[in-house]
This record gives sequence, C-alpha cells and structure tokens, in this order.
Amino acid sequence: MKKMLAKRNDQGGLTLIEILVALVLSLFLLIGLIQIFIGTRQSSRVLENLSRVQENGRFSIDAINRIVRLAGYRSRENVEGDQSIEKVFNSLPIIQGVDGDNDEVTVAFQGETLGQGELRDCLNNLITAPTTTTNRFSIIGTTLNCQSTINTTPPTVVELPIVDNVEGMQILYGEDNSSQFSSPDRYLAVDDVGNLNNVRSVRISLLLRTQENNLVDEPQPYTFNGTTVTPPSDDRRLRRVFTTTVMLRNKL
Repeated sequence: MKKMLAKRNDQGGLTLIEILVALVLSLFLLIGLIQIFIGTRQSSRVLENLSRVQENGRFSIDAINRIVRLAGYRSRENVEGDQSIEKVFNSLPIIQGVDGDNDEVTVAFQGETLGQGELRDCLNNLITAPTTTTNRFSIIGTTLNCQSTINTTPPTVVELPIVDNVEGMQILYGEDNSSQFSSPDRYLAVDDVGNLNNVRSVRISLLLRTQENNLVDEPQPYTFNGTTVTPPSDDRRLRRVFTTTVMLRNKL
C-alpha cells in the first residue's frame, strides 16, 4: 500500500514556473505571427493600391490620347473634296486650353460617314458626318471628367466622370514657328503660345494617387510639373505621374 501511494505522489503535474515559461514562449510566438500577418496585409494593401493607380493612369492616358489625336479630324468625304479645316470647322478652334492649377484641354473633330469606320467621343457616343463634336477634359475635385458637346440642333452637352483619384493635370503645347510643318521648337503653357495654329503636339501629364491613405509610415514627396511637393503629415498616400505626347496629325 505504501509503495502504491509513493508511486502516485511521483506522478506530479507541471509546476507554476513551467506553466509561466510556456505561456511566455507562446506569447512571443503569437506576437511574431501577428507581426507577419500585419506586414503581409500592409504589403498587400500597397500592391493593390499601386496596381489600381497603374490601371487608372493607363486608362486616363489612353482616353485623352485617343481624343486629342482626333483634333481637326475631317470626314473622308471632306478630305477628298479638298475641304480645309477652316471651312469644315468654321472658326471653331480644333484645340484650345485653359492654364491653371489644373489645366483643361478641348478638341474639336468631325464624325465619319457610314461605311468609313466609326468615330466616338470621350463618352463613347458615335459621331457621324457632318456632325462635329468638342470634347473637354478637366479635373473636378480629384476626378478626371470629360464634357462632350455634339453640335446638333440643339447641341447635346453631357459631362461625366471618367477616373477618380486624379489630383492634377498639366498640359504643354508644342509650338512650331517654322514656315513648314515640322517638329515643335518648344513646349509652352497655353497662355504662352503665340498662335495655336502653330501647335503641332500636346504633352499631357496626370498626377494620380492611391485611393487608400496610411499606406506608408510618413508622407512621400513627389515631383509634378517640375515642382517637388511634400504632402501634409496626415497624407500618407502614394502618387504616380503619367505623361503622354500626342501629335496633331490632322493638321498636316
């Protein structure tokens, strides 16, 4: 009987110290796992937001590029009939702009006759000859907008947002002062251009930001339009600049 009691007494559990040591070790492991989870999640947020910025930037540049390239477009019938830009557009500027904190650009072009291809405005409306349309790109708040005016009777004017989280748009106009059509001599703001008829190309820069804030530990400086800007302390978004240069081929 004494031997059996002695054996039972030898089968003791963990001591309090051993339990505390096990808890401390488990706590360290748990903290490490939480840090890995937080770091992975933050990296995923950054990559997702940068991917969205990249996608929006490319879409915005493609949309503006497509429309600005159409500036001064005349239908095939008018071109074959030797109808000049001045006659087709009748004092309507084929390209014009507004210089400001955020620039604006407006282009005019004519639709095409049925069977000669499709021409659509920035809102995807089909434009057929002899109808002309003017498309104006601008930024309202942090949204890139396009206003389409179709010169019907009465005119049809519609303005819609295209892309969000666009903070800035700066536009330079390539002016050619030579006697023959050639490459631009210099790029200027629209207010500094002597004659818009001498503009051969347009250089457009867009500043886009991430949708979410608090992606980095401190504000990230960025350079836009030749100026380096440091955001305020509570702005920890990431930004990217997208630039395109469009030749005005229809003025040839």
